[in-house]
Amino acid sequence: MLTFDPSTTSGKALADLFRTWCKLRGPESEGEVSGAALVEAVEDMFGALGLDLGGPEAQVDMPSDHSVFTVFGLSCDHSDELYVAGVLPGDHAASVAALGSSEDHFGRYAYTFTAESADDAADQARAGVEEGDAAGVTDRIFV
Repeated sequence: MLTFDPSTTSGKALADLFRTWCKLRGPESEGEVSGAALVEAVEDMFGALGLDLGGPEAQVDMPSDHSVFTVFGLSCDHSDELYVAGVLPGDHAASVAALGSSEDHFGRYAYTFTAESADDAADQARAGVEEGDAAGVTDRIFV
């Protein structure tokens, strides 16, 4: 079951969007929703949050005490551990190229995080791999 906190801005936005979806859908649980009506509802929701759809992306900034980091490493299939090779400031996960060679029972890992520090980003990555989150595994090869 999905859980969220409706007392937060994002939680309220999610609840409002769900209520709007239900209203647009009508009384039938399988009712069709017009794409145009949904787009208009989402635009209204963004407006209610104070966002200008035609404005700059900088309207949605991360907290001032956070930065973007990309964590690189190897995830081990046998132990669900992540061996962090490095953490770079910035969003570089999309630029990772698959190598021509492979590692025995390891997956190459690159994923971007928003965190307070490089150490925090590495901790988030390790926790995700330990919990079985496949996000960030760019190439998994079994030899």
